[in-house]
Amino acid sequence: MQKGKQNAKITKIEQQVSCPVCKKQVPYSRINAHVDIHMHRSSLKSGLADSAGSRNDKTSITDILSGSQPPMKRRKPDSSQSVIKLDDDGEEEQDEGQSLATTGAISLVKIEDSDVQKPKDKVRVDNNDTNSLRYLQRISSLPLSEKLRPKTLQDYVGQQHILSSTTGTLYKYIQLDQIPSMILWGPPGVGKTSLARLLTKSVDGKYLMIETSATKSNTQELKAVFEKAKAEYRLTKRRVILFIDEIHRFNKPQQDLLLPHVENGDIVLIGATTENPSFQLNNALISRCHVFVLEKLSSSELGLVLNRAIALLNKLRTFIWHCSRPLKLAKDAIEYIEDVCIGDTRRALNLLEMVEISSRRSKKGDDEDFTLSTEEVRNIIKNNSSNGLNSYYDPKGDNHYDTISAFHKSVRGSDENAALYYLGRMLKGGEDPLYIARRMIRIASEDIGIRDNTMLPLAIAAHDAVMKVGLPEADMALVQCCVSLARAPKSVEIYRAWNKLKSMLDENKYSMCSSEIPMHIRNAPTKLMEDIGYSKGYKYNPDYKDGKVAQMYFPQEILDQCEDKTTLKFLTGKHLGSKMDPDLELQDK
Repeated sequence: MQKGKQNAKITKIEQQVSCPVCKKQVPYSRINAHVDIHMHRSSLKSGLADSAGSRNDKTSITDILSGSQPPMKRRKPDSSQSVIKLDDDGEEEQDEGQSLATTGAISLVKIEDSDVQKPKDKVRVDNNDTNSLRYLQRISSLPLSEKLRPKTLQDYVGQQHILSSTTGTLYKYIQLDQIPSMILWGPPGVGKTSLARLLTKSVDGKYLMIETSATKSNTQELKAVFEKAKAEYRLTKRRVILFIDEIHRFNKPQQDLLLPHVENGDIVLIGATTENPSFQLNNALISRCHVFVLEKLSSSELGLVLNRAIALLNKLRTFIWHCSRPLKLAKDAIEYIEDVCIGDTRRALNLLEMVEISSRRSKKGDDEDFTLSTEEVRNIIKNNSSNGLNSYYDPKGDNHYDTISAFHKSVRGSDENAALYYLGRMLKGGEDPLYIARRMIRIASEDIGIRDNTMLPLAIAAHDAVMKVGLPEADMALVQCCVSLARAPKSVEIYRAWNKLKSMLDENKYSMCSSEIPMHIRNAPTKLMEDIGYSKGYKYNPDYKDGKVAQMYFPQEILDQCEDKTTLKFLTGKHLGSKMDPDLELQDK
């Protein structure tokens, strides 16, 4: 009889894999269900009690994933307790004190269908649970910045000036379940797109979000969105949020197309831009939207994001990529990444991902300390970046104008070190060196002027050097000119005189633009002009002693209208002003 039962068994070959939690060999077709049971068991509030009645075992898979507690040996559960049996083939479970990162060899063995018992209870696993193996498998191929994208406003890092529960303007709207049309303006990597998505999720399904980018949308697509928004509101009473990334890339007709639909409430517009809206967007569109300025993340905020990323990477290294060692960075190495990223979260995560991938190929032994130092992180980043580490600098954005303004003002203030700093920052960021050279030509005339007439030829020579030699060889010509301009004595006499004259000409004050040129200083190239009186009575100055003559050069009409003749003295002989800075006096004391 026993032999007949054995003949009735169906024998087949199935691949066996090692469970990353219990180390047991499990058929390949059942590994997901087997691990899901582990995950479900870890969420149970009551632990497994041993047969002697000792305390419950508090170690869960969540603790193991987060690294907060070391794995402990599992005790056999008491038969009287209601627990999920992880070892569903009746054999004793293996010791779980082994490293979870160790991978078992894949083998082919014979198994029999009658020996395979299916679990009695089906366990539902949330695939969005960050501790779920299926969730880790799903995100393993995404970029790190996408892996770590926040799912709730509580996970969002930064921008407390608008999200604070006490003073945040945007937080007040969220409390009322309302989202206004807005422009999110800030540098790259501060969370503009993430914030827009989280705002939609935070208002309990009252809004439907449609994402697009100004780099690929056209007028026809926008019109289709407007029609969809109207239909959506008629059917479900949900308003449509139109999120447009890089909205500054829209031309004027495309921006005008948004106006009536934003004003009528057909859509809620959320635009994200790295450019100054005052220069890139229509005033009519700006007036219909709130403008929220998003700031770069501080070092502490960026450190929080990096620590979260390291924890997630270590989960992936253990359960998905099967690396034998966790990723560890020294504190100063993390601070180094924070410094070079200047508040750009995306760039910080990209650099961390580069470090993580490079660390897998490390030649250090398993027994050696695997904590990466600052020097190792610096070498990894430099070896994988052709241009090295460049600070964030947008040659066409606000940073461009702000930095050149700071450079000009530092030269004007004779702070040669600050001027050199801003020059280096611009060149390192990829600024056009000819643009800098042209600005130094302007500085030579505007801020130094006649006080040192050698500075203008020097600035022109620096411009020529950049044109003829180019970077990087021409950088020293720019440095020489920069320092010379900063050290030169300053004078704004001709600058102020010229501005005063231009202002009077613009207003045609004293008929300056319409008055007749005096006859005696007019040109007389023909005999007819001489007969009319052109150039008659003109005194040729070189014919007189010291070139001095009693001769009027201003038009008589101006002299008649101007009662105070000192008004016509544009050049006062004063190089600088006469004010005293009270802060300077306090500093001297």
